[in-house]
Amino acid sequence: MRAHAKYSAILLAGLSILLTGNAPARADFSGPLSPGAFEATLNMGPIAETLRRQMQRKGNQDPAATEATRPLRPDSFRYIPSKARRAANLASFVAKSRAADPKGADDLAQLVASQDIIEEMRAPLAKYGMRIDNLADAYTVWWVGAWQATRGSTDDPSQAATAAVKQQVMRTMASVPEFANANDSLKQSMSEALFMQALLLGVGLEQAKGNAAQTKAIGRAAAEGARGMGLDLAAMTLTDEGFKPVN
Repeated sequence: MRAHAKYSAILLAGLSILLTGNAPARADFSGPLSPGAFEATLNMGPIAETLRRQMQRKGNQDPAATEATRPLRPDSFRYIPSKARRAANLASFVAKSRAADPKGADDLAQLVASQDIIEEMRAPLAKYGMRIDNLADAYTVWWVGAWQATRGSTDDPSQAATAAVKQQVMRTMASVPEFANANDSLKQSMSEALFMQALLLGVGLEQAKGNAAQTKAIGRAAAEGARGMGLDLAAMTLTDEGFKPVN
């Protein structure tokens, strides 16, 4: 099944918005999609830093392996979003992108000033039981989207796979001590960076259709960004039980 049927409604929720705003497709995919830019644009607070170490420690182990964690509380991944904080987050995202690609940063600044991109994702996410104010949902969307980008894929993952990945994310986050004390600001900053990266990767893949070089460039950017978060996307495959190591 092709992506437009289901999952791309999440990843590409803002695609028509971005294209209406004339977001350019570049062969080198600089700015937010340049190699290593994911880590630079993410507010690497205590949750992200420890989560990255946790992912690196697990390495090629089965991502679904049971962790010795605190009991999962689904509501603990939620936060109360602030529009002022969102504006600051997006401004920071643009500013950190500017060093790599000033023109791309200008385009992105114009886009985020014209409308609330994150809010536009609310309805598409809700159709799949996800929320814009949930850190586990944001990480799930980004992880699946980044993995797909490394394969140049816009195929639709099963709902079972997406749900299983979310369980993996929640178990891992629950094993991070800093998560228990994370405030709304930290959760929102990380969530919105993840959503933006997923959105930009999805848009990049859509714009690169028919251009193998650009598609590969997006995949490299996704892989590099994921490595910055402790994930080797080439070493895993997506199944209905979540991500599993490649045999």
